Amino acid sequence: QQTQTGRVYRPKDASRVVLYLKDINLPKPDEYNTCMLIAFLQQLITFNGFYDENLEFLRMEQIQIVASMNPATTVGRHPISTRFTAIVRVIALDYPDTPELTTVYASYLEILGGLRAEDSRLQRPSDRTKLAATLVEAFEQIKGKFSVDDHRRYLFTPRDITAWVRSLLRYDLRAEELLDVLAYEAARLFRDRMVDADSEKKFDGILNSLLRARWKH
Repeated sequence: QQTQTGRVYRPKDASRVVLYLKDINLPKPDEYNTCMLIAFLQQLITFNGFYDENLEFLRMEQIQIVASMNPATTVGRHPISTRFTAIVRVIALDYPDTPELTTVYASYLEILGGLRAEDSRLQRPSDRTKLAATLVEAFEQIKGKFSVDDHRRYLFTPRDITAWVRSLLRYDLRAEELLDVLAYEAARLFRDRMVDADSEKKFDGILNSLLRARWKH
Protein backbone atom coordinates (compact mmCIF):
# COMPACT_ATOMS: atom_id res chain seq x y z
CA GLN A 1 0.00 0.00 0.00
CA GLN A 2 1.29 3.45 -0.94
CA THR A 3 1.20 6.02 1.90
CA GLN A 4 2.53 9.53 2.45
CA THR A 5 5.63 8.09 4.07
CA GLY A 6 6.25 5.49 1.37
CA ARG A 7 5.20 1.96 0.59
CA VAL A 8 3.93 -0.26 3.38
CA TYR A 9 3.31 -4.00 3.40
CA ARG A 10 0.46 -5.03 5.70
CA PRO A 11 -2.18 -7.83 5.73
CA LYS A 12 -4.96 -7.17 3.25
CA ASP A 13 -7.80 -9.22 4.74
CA ALA A 14 -6.64 -9.85 8.30
CA SER A 15 -5.59 -7.90 11.36
CA ARG A 16 -2.28 -9.75 11.58
CA VAL A 17 -0.15 -12.24 9.65
CA VAL A 18 2.14 -14.73 11.40
CA LEU A 19 5.19 -15.58 9.30
CA TYR A 20 6.61 -18.93 10.43
CA LEU A 21 10.17 -19.85 9.44
CA LYS A 22 11.38 -23.38 10.16
CA ASP A 23 15.03 -24.27 10.87
CA ILE A 24 16.42 -20.75 10.50
CA ASN A 25 19.91 -21.95 11.43
CA LEU A 26 20.21 -24.27 8.42
CA PRO A 27 21.80 -21.66 6.07
CA LYS A 28 25.56 -21.70 6.48
CA PRO A 29 27.23 -18.37 7.45
CA ASP A 30 29.84 -16.96 5.08
CA GLU A 31 33.54 -16.42 5.80
CA TYR A 32 32.66 -13.35 7.85
CA ASN A 33 30.23 -15.39 9.98
CA THR A 34 27.24 -13.58 8.43
CA CYS A 35 24.03 -15.27 7.29
CA MET A 36 21.93 -13.28 4.81
CA LEU A 37 18.66 -14.67 6.22
CA ILE A 38 19.50 -13.74 9.80
CA ALA A 39 20.76 -10.29 8.74
CA PHE A 40 17.52 -9.69 6.83
CA LEU A 41 15.37 -10.76 9.79
CA GLN A 42 17.42 -8.55 12.10
CA GLN A 43 16.74 -5.60 9.80
CA LEU A 44 13.00 -6.36 9.71
CA ILE A 45 12.75 -6.57 13.48
CA THR A 46 14.95 -3.57 14.22
CA PHE A 47 13.60 -1.14 11.61
CA ASN A 48 10.17 -2.65 10.81
CA GLY A 49 11.07 -2.85 7.14
CA PHE A 50 13.79 -3.36 4.56
CA TYR A 51 15.46 -1.73 1.55
CA ASP A 52 14.65 -3.09 -1.91
CA GLU A 53 17.06 -3.27 -4.85
CA ASN A 54 16.36 0.39 -5.62
CA LEU A 55 17.28 1.37 -2.06
CA GLU A 56 13.70 2.35 -1.31
CA PHE A 57 12.72 1.59 2.27
CA LEU A 58 9.61 -0.61 2.48
CA ARG A 59 7.86 -0.74 5.84
CA MET A 60 6.05 -3.78 7.23
CA GLU A 61 3.16 -3.59 9.68
CA GLN A 62 1.00 -6.10 11.58
CA ILE A 63 3.33 -8.98 10.73
CA GLN A 64 4.64 -11.28 13.45
CA ILE A 65 7.70 -13.42 12.79
CA VAL A 66 7.97 -16.81 14.51
CA ALA A 67 10.96 -19.05 13.85
CA SER A 68 12.15 -22.44 15.04
CA MET A 69 15.55 -24.08 15.11
CA ASN A 70 17.41 -27.08 16.45
CA PRO A 71 20.56 -26.66 18.59
CA ALA A 72 23.70 -25.66 16.70
CA THR A 73 25.23 -28.97 17.81
CA THR A 74 22.73 -30.81 15.58
CA VAL A 75 24.02 -32.05 12.23
CA GLY A 76 23.77 -29.37 9.54
CA ARG A 77 22.85 -26.52 11.91
CA HIS A 78 24.90 -23.43 12.67
CA PRO A 79 25.15 -20.93 15.55
CA ILE A 80 22.89 -17.88 15.34
CA SER A 81 24.35 -14.38 15.75
CA THR A 82 23.99 -13.07 19.30
CA ARG A 83 23.12 -9.68 17.81
CA PHE A 84 19.99 -11.32 16.47
CA THR A 85 19.07 -13.40 19.52
CA ALA A 86 19.48 -10.29 21.73
CA ILE A 87 16.51 -8.56 20.05
CA VAL A 88 14.05 -11.46 19.97
CA ARG A 89 12.18 -13.48 22.56
CA VAL A 90 13.60 -16.98 22.91
CA ILE A 91 11.91 -20.09 24.31
CA ALA A 92 13.59 -23.48 24.62
CA LEU A 93 11.60 -26.73 24.56
CA ASP A 94 13.10 -30.04 25.60
CA TYR A 95 11.91 -33.48 24.51
CA PRO A 96 9.03 -35.04 26.50
CA ASP A 97 10.02 -37.21 29.46
CA THR A 98 9.46 -40.97 29.61
CA PRO A 99 5.85 -41.00 30.92
CA GLU A 100 4.85 -38.33 28.38
CA LEU A 101 6.45 -40.25 25.51
CA THR A 102 4.70 -43.43 26.63
CA THR A 103 1.33 -41.64 26.64
CA VAL A 104 1.99 -40.17 23.19
CA TYR A 105 2.89 -43.50 21.59
CA ALA A 106 0.12 -45.39 23.35
CA SER A 107 -2.22 -42.94 21.58
CA TYR A 108 -0.42 -43.60 18.29
CA LEU A 109 -0.94 -47.32 18.79
CA GLU A 110 -4.62 -46.75 19.60
CA ILE A 111 -5.05 -45.05 16.23
CA LEU A 112 -3.07 -47.83 14.59
CA GLY A 113 -5.33 -50.38 16.27
CA GLY A 114 -8.26 -48.98 14.32
CA LEU A 115 -6.37 -49.71 11.11
CA ARG A 116 -4.86 -53.02 12.15
CA ALA A 117 -7.70 -54.66 14.06
CA GLU A 118 -6.31 -58.15 13.37
CA ASP A 119 -3.88 -57.96 16.32
CA SER A 120 -5.58 -58.09 19.72
CA ARG A 121 -2.61 -56.44 21.45
CA LEU A 122 -3.41 -53.24 19.60
CA GLN A 123 -7.00 -53.40 20.83
CA ARG A 124 -6.37 -53.76 24.57
CA PRO A 125 -5.41 -50.49 26.33
CA SER A 126 -3.11 -52.30 28.77
CA ASP A 127 -1.18 -53.97 25.95
CA ARG A 128 -0.97 -50.73 23.97
CA THR A 129 0.55 -48.98 26.98
CA LYS A 130 2.93 -51.90 27.49
CA LEU A 131 3.96 -51.80 23.83
CA ALA A 132 4.50 -48.04 23.98
CA ALA A 133 6.58 -48.40 27.13
CA THR A 134 8.69 -51.06 25.41
CA LEU A 135 9.37 -48.82 22.42
CA VAL A 136 10.23 -45.82 24.60
CA GLU A 137 12.48 -47.84 26.91
CA ALA A 138 14.32 -49.34 23.93
CA PHE A 139 14.78 -45.88 22.43
CA GLU A 140 16.12 -44.43 25.68
CA GLN A 141 18.52 -47.31 26.26
CA ILE A 142 19.82 -47.04 22.68
CA LYS A 143 20.17 -43.27 22.99
CA GLY A 144 21.99 -43.66 26.30
CA LYS A 145 24.35 -46.34 24.95
CA PHE A 146 25.20 -44.76 21.61
CA SER A 147 26.09 -41.07 21.85
CA VAL A 148 26.15 -38.53 19.05
CA ASP A 149 29.44 -37.37 20.60
CA ASP A 150 30.96 -40.68 19.50
CA HIS A 151 29.50 -40.76 15.98
CA ARG A 152 27.32 -38.23 14.18
CA ARG A 153 25.00 -40.95 12.93
CA TYR A 154 24.02 -41.73 16.52
CA LEU A 155 21.54 -38.87 16.56
CA PHE A 156 18.34 -40.47 17.86
CA THR A 157 15.15 -38.46 18.41
CA PRO A 158 11.47 -39.29 19.10
CA ARG A 159 10.97 -39.08 15.34
CA ASP A 160 12.60 -42.51 15.22
CA ILE A 161 9.92 -43.90 17.54
CA THR A 162 7.24 -42.35 15.33
CA ALA A 163 8.78 -43.99 12.26
CA TRP A 164 8.97 -47.26 14.21
CA VAL A 165 5.24 -47.18 14.99
CA ARG A 166 4.21 -46.06 11.50
CA SER A 167 6.20 -48.89 9.94
CA LEU A 168 3.53 -51.31 11.24
CA LEU A 169 1.17 -49.97 8.57
CA ARG A 170 3.22 -51.83 5.95
CA TYR A 171 2.46 -55.26 7.39
CA ASP A 172 -0.43 -57.68 7.44
CA LEU A 173 -0.45 -58.61 11.11
CA ARG A 174 -2.60 -61.66 10.43
CA ALA A 175 0.40 -63.20 8.71
CA GLU A 176 3.20 -61.55 10.68
CA GLU A 177 3.98 -61.68 14.41
CA LEU A 178 3.76 -58.13 15.79
CA LEU A 179 6.85 -58.39 18.01
CA ASP A 180 8.92 -59.88 15.18
CA VAL A 181 7.86 -56.97 12.98
CA LEU A 182 8.83 -54.47 15.68
CA ALA A 183 12.21 -56.16 16.13
CA TYR A 184 12.88 -56.14 12.38
CA GLU A 185 11.93 -52.48 12.01
CA ALA A 186 14.07 -51.57 15.03
CA ALA A 187 17.00 -53.21 13.28
CA ARG A 188 16.39 -51.13 10.16
CA LEU A 189 15.96 -47.89 12.11
CA PHE A 190 18.71 -48.30 14.68
CA ARG A 191 20.93 -51.33 14.01
CA ASP A 192 21.72 -50.25 10.47
CA ARG A 193 23.25 -47.07 11.90
CA MET A 194 25.73 -48.96 14.07
CA VAL A 195 29.36 -48.43 13.05
CA ASP A 196 30.79 -51.87 13.81
CA ALA A 197 29.98 -55.44 14.81
CA ASP A 198 30.52 -54.74 18.52
CA SER A 199 27.94 -51.94 18.43
CA GLU A 200 25.48 -54.18 16.59
CA LYS A 201 25.97 -56.83 19.29
CA LYS A 202 25.24 -54.27 22.02
CA PHE A 203 22.10 -53.14 20.18
CA ASP A 204 20.91 -56.75 19.81
CA GLY A 205 21.43 -57.25 23.54
CA ILE A 206 19.29 -54.22 24.42
CA LEU A 207 16.41 -55.22 22.13
CA ASN A 208 16.45 -58.94 22.97
CA SER A 209 16.59 -58.29 26.72
CA LEU A 210 13.58 -55.97 26.54
CA LEU A 211 11.49 -58.36 24.48
CA ARG A 212 12.30 -61.24 26.82
CA ALA A 213 11.71 -59.24 30.00
CA ARG A 214 8.46 -57.53 28.95
CA TRP A 215 6.92 -60.04 26.56
CA LYS A 216 8.82 -63.34 27.14
CA HIS A 217 9.47 -63.25 23.38
